[in-house]
Amino acid sequence: MSSFRTLGWLAAGALLAVGCGAERDTRPVGTTDPVVPSESTSGDVNGAPGEDTSPPAPRTPESPSVTTEWEAEKAWAEARGVVFEAGRTTVIAKRRGSLARSSKYEDTIVVLRPDETLVRFVATTKPAQMPNPSSSVVPDVDKDGRKDLGIVRPGVYRAVGDVMFGLPGHERAAFKILTEEGEGGLPAWRDLSGDGDFSPSERALSEERSYTIGGIYIHYGFDPDGTKLSGGTYAGPWSVGCQNIMYDELDDFIEAVGGAKASFRYAILDE
Repeated sequence: MSSFRTLGWLAAGALLAVGCGAERDTRPVGTTDPVVPSESTSGDVNGAPGEDTSPPAPRTPESPSVTTEWEAEKAWAEARGVVFEAGRTTVIAKRRGSLARSSKYEDTIVVLRPDETLVRFVATTKPAQMPNPSSSVVPDVDKDGRKDLGIVRPGVYRAVGDVMFGLPGHERAAFKILTEEGEGGLPAWRDLSGDGDFSPSERALSEERSYTIGGIYIHYGFDPDGTKLSGGTYAGPWSVGCQNIMYDELDDFIEAVGGAKASFRYAILDE
């Protein structure tokens, strides 16, 4: 392994005017000899009359269980329904904070490799930009004349590499997110009111109506302090539904998952 970080590494992690453009749409116990009362002692030494104060039987020393960080993350994900494939990389996106549009990196992506090492990345699984009213990228799912921002619902998906995505002239490797059955329409919640939040009622209605979101990738966002490209400076996540790795961390992520053409199970889970 050359450039990307080994076990336990944590990537360091505004609003961009343009949208993502993609949405089409982890005792040995010491014992001491018990105190034995002398025959002249009246009553029980450590308790009331008639109370059994015999010392407990010595415990057999046990070797402490050692759980590695990789094992702990795997167990956490398995408890939430993620099935690990033998010999394959699994990537877990831990979603944090409120269910709303966010121009910050609030989430963590954990890459669990088959050699039982892991790499963590600061990331986002939420949309960062509000939809452009004139854009054809984000649909109006309820036909009220307003574009309805979407967010991928928690679940287990498949990420497929060998694609490119980015600003014109600055395309870089990306990974398209599909259902486990290979479909591009992912279960989604929609912001039907246009306030940037995915309220409980909007989530319930989205599930009732089986709203989906398509054209979703894991691709680069920009660094919080700004990334300079083509004479311009862009800052923060870049998404109307995609998953973002910071620009300067993308190469590490690509190497961690096994290369730009890799495919892997990708789970989005609430932490």
